Amino acid sequence: MRGTKKIKDLKAGSSVDSTFLVMEKELREFISKEGYYLQVKLGDSTGSIWARCWEKAEEVTSLFESGDIVRIKGVVESFKGRLQLIFKPDGIERRTETYDIAEFLQTTSKNINFLFDEILRTAESMENDHLKRVIFSFLNDPKFVNSFKKAPAAKIHHHNYIGGLIEHTQSVMVVCETISKLYPELDRDLLLAGALLHDVGKTAAYEYTFRIDVTEEGGLVDHIVLGYQMVEDKIKGINGFPEDLRLRLLHLILSHHKYSEWGSPVKPLFAEAEALCYADMLDSQLKEFLQIQKHEEAKGKEGVWGDFSRVLDRFVYLGRDKGKTHSKSKK
Repeated sequence: MRGTKKIKDLKAGSSVDSTFLVMEKELREFISKEGYYLQVKLGDSTGSIWARCWEKAEEVTSLFESGDIVRIKGVVESFKGRLQLIFKPDGIERRTETYDIAEFLQTTSKNINFLFDEILRTAESMENDHLKRVIFSFLNDPKFVNSFKKAPAAKIHHHNYIGGLIEHTQSVMVVCETISKLYPELDRDLLLAGALLHDVGKTAAYEYTFRIDVTEEGGLVDHIVLGYQMVEDKIKGINGFPEDLRLRLLHLILSHHKYSEWGSPVKPLFAEAEALCYADMLDSQLKEFLQIQKHEEAKGKEGVWGDFSRVLDRFVYLGRDKGKTHSKSKK
């Protein structure tokens, strides 16, 4: 049936006749001959794929714009281990019907409202009234909550999809809750407040109208500084907020990437800051591994090694039984 084939289901040799969101398009020069070909990044709720048209590229590119929904007919090929969709000039047309663009953007597989309820439940369990007031100044703000539920946690890397930020935040809170039980000497409320607020700046750092991209603020200022400013503004509206607590909470936000080359202006300088740093790193790095593995399996990667990951700075081992569990059944 036309329009039902999803990107996650595409394999080399697949015939395609479906509707997708145009996330990017670009005319590129041929290397071995004169002229141009058209390269288009297509997306739906399950992922994205590059599509290419080798003929009449300049004519075809005028038929649609980034952000449009198009019906495309073509064939999936494998090139250098990656899937690409090849289509002819008459194989693409702009759709004029009304669509909800959100239906074509990759989204978390988790229940966003459940994640938010879990965050609320954890926040309610905190005892420090000053920290709770800061947190609920965000969680009771409908505009912030709307952005928080939709925002990605990154453009390219871990949790880079709609709902990625709230998924990541809730995971970091669970890790920090566990750490606080293992190390009861830590200030649980401060650590959980840092977990919830450490990435709030990403609600302003990314835009996601028809693709995930970095905003001007996000690129020029960065989410860490944006988050610092947002939290400090909230603290200023709370009378009697302790100065030492203000400094410690802001330090958690500024130091949670640990290294200056990763965006943190300061390193963690007390135990709760160090704990938050590693909780954040644990969730982001594990998700990076899992997303790479899922991507490699989806494109039918052969062999036990995936492509080199610039983020992880290594090749990722996929294993001999990709996609299979290694647990033994009990007899």
